[in-house]
Amino acid sequence: MRRFDAVLFDVDGTLYDNWRMYLRSIPFALRHFRLMRAFSKVRREIRGIRPIENFYALQAELLGEELDIPVAEARELIDRAIYQEWESKLEGITIDPEVRELIDYLQGKSDLKTGVLSDFPLTRKLKRIGLDYPWDLVLSSEEVGYLKPNPEPFQEAASRLGVRPEAVLYVGNSYHYDVLGSKAVGMLCAHYAPKPRQNSEADLSFSAFGQLHRWIVQQQEYT
Repeated sequence: MRRFDAVLFDVDGTLYDNWRMYLRSIPFALRHFRLMRAFSKVRREIRGIRPIENFYALQAELLGEELDIPVAEARELIDRAIYQEWESKLEGITIDPEVRELIDYLQGKSDLKTGVLSDFPLTRKLKRIGLDYPWDLVLSSEEVGYLKPNPEPFQEAASRLGVRPEAVLYVGNSYHYDVLGSKAVGMLCAHYAPKPRQNSEADLSFSAFGQLHRWIVQQQEYT
């Protein structure tokens, strides 16, 4: 196993469990059913589009077409309903103590850099869930112009951390977006999943952050 110089985390579904957000979001989802269905479709579509000159303009254009509304209205709707109202449902969400223990351990290591990489805006979100740590990197793939599993977000994250992709351990819960995306650029990857996936490309599959913590300690001590 290669020694890594940075640990990079996905956020949604990784640093907090998605089911907690789903429960809190039921009233919102029912009220905005058409919007959420259209937005999910647009996000799936946009992952396969290349090249993208302006991510936010394209996202608003596609949503406008899907909902048959002007682009300006679609962009305002995304910002107000998705990035603000929906995100607010995260306020005070419970974080597993093992997650905090691992982050504290990593940030106490002078030879390791830590960061977060998500497909959604992060600054407010991290404060809402109480994970606004002194990260070395806070990056939304939207800022890069491409969503995961495209290579650009992972490559940009490594570049901003000042390390080679091969020296980054990426931690995520989505096999397609996180595992395959990070492995495609040469990163190590730890897959957070209830059960190990058969023939997984991940370097580690784990179901509890205590497992990941112990594995990282072993790797750093014996590589």
